[in-house]
Amino acid sequence: MLVSFVKNLMNKFSGNKDKKILAEVLTDSRAVFSSFGNNIYASDFVNSCIERIANEISKIEVVSVISKENSISRLNDDITRLFRDGVNELQTAKDFLSCCEWLRRKDKNCFIYPQYEIVKSATGNEFKRYTAFYPLAPVSAELGHFDNGEWAIKFQWRDGSNDILPYNSIIHLRWRRGTSTLMGGGNDYGASDDSDTLNALKNLDEILQGLPKMIQNSLSLQGVLSVKTVLDKESINKAGADFEDKIKVSKSGIVAVGLDGEYTPINKAMPAIPDGVLKFLKDIIRERYGISQAILDGDFTGTQHAAFFQNCLEDFIVEFEQAFTNRLFSQREKDVGHRVKCYYSRVSYMDAAEKQQLAILARDTGLMTLNEIRELYGLSPLDEGGNVRLQSLNYINANIANAYQLQDKQQAKAEGEKNETD
Repeated sequence: MLVSFVKNLMNKFSGNKDKKILAEVLTDSRAVFSSFGNNIYASDFVNSCIERIANEISKIEVVSVISKENSISRLNDDITRLFRDGVNELQTAKDFLSCCEWLRRKDKNCFIYPQYEIVKSATGNEFKRYTAFYPLAPVSAELGHFDNGEWAIKFQWRDGSNDILPYNSIIHLRWRRGTSTLMGGGNDYGASDDSDTLNALKNLDEILQGLPKMIQNSLSLQGVLSVKTVLDKESINKAGADFEDKIKVSKSGIVAVGLDGEYTPINKAMPAIPDGVLKFLKDIIRERYGISQAILDGDFTGTQHAAFFQNCLEDFIVEFEQAFTNRLFSQREKDVGHRVKCYYSRVSYMDAAEKQQLAILARDTGLMTLNEIRELYGLSPLDEGGNVRLQSLNYINANIANAYQLQDKQQAKAEGEKNETD
């Protein structure tokens, strides 16, 4: 567009011998912006928001447990082992969790294929032994039914091929639901609605593109020296060069010019971009992902991190636990308490005062061992006695509190009767 614009003007000024100068003036004074496009993920700011969330989610510990009414027992089964030693041959648990969140945020749907083999127990019962979990990145996914009425999902891949699988063989994580009951996306048809974010990104991008042009403009032509004496071209050029040299060496700000001429400055006001405008545009983008500027900067308080956990991490944890539990275990296994649990430690984000309060509480109630308390402060575990739980004698088991109080009352009554007898 710019090239044709310049060529058209050059045709109009065909008498001008130095067309190169004309092109330079046009490109210097005309604001030219490249189109941002329609992909919001071309923005580094959007990717920074997702990267911050994905990095935090990658710190989650995933384990298989048996959850009962009053207890949770960790299992050292194939699920726990995979998330400890490597989810598949290409990804560690950290890579896998981060990848899942990237797919979930960008595609609004994350599909995971659990690879397993059927094995028999000593009693002859068959069960699934999971050997890997693979996050899938299809170009598109379509839900439908087999002839027998069971749900199926069709994946279209980048090479043009496709696969149709039973839907109950896939773990499906969603983000930004509309009224669509099947797929994530944000609108009522299971697709993504990026219009507001896209408009904010375009405006922000134009501002960022305009800043270098503003700087270049401020350093370009500042004025015109009109020479009133009739001189040839060589003398005019020499007079202009002498004038520029006098400007460079001037320290007082006053330039002495011996040539009869007039200098006319060109006023170029540097447009100011209000901080509120930039903040407003970035807030629109950040609000889409529920992340604050403090979290992006890494300069946050415990309260701000708690808000970050509730907005961004808790939703992933709940959906991950339910989706994995629903697909990995049979109904019988779920009935006896088999679950997939995610553990995320928020203690490391506490300040020194909050850690001290927790350490005192943990010491008095037996909540943590000595080594766990030392870990709060980044200290290495003790070789001996580190796994001991201390507890203050000022606390008792709630189940025996009534009996304990009754015993005290009976003892006090007995001592009173004895004193009266004496």
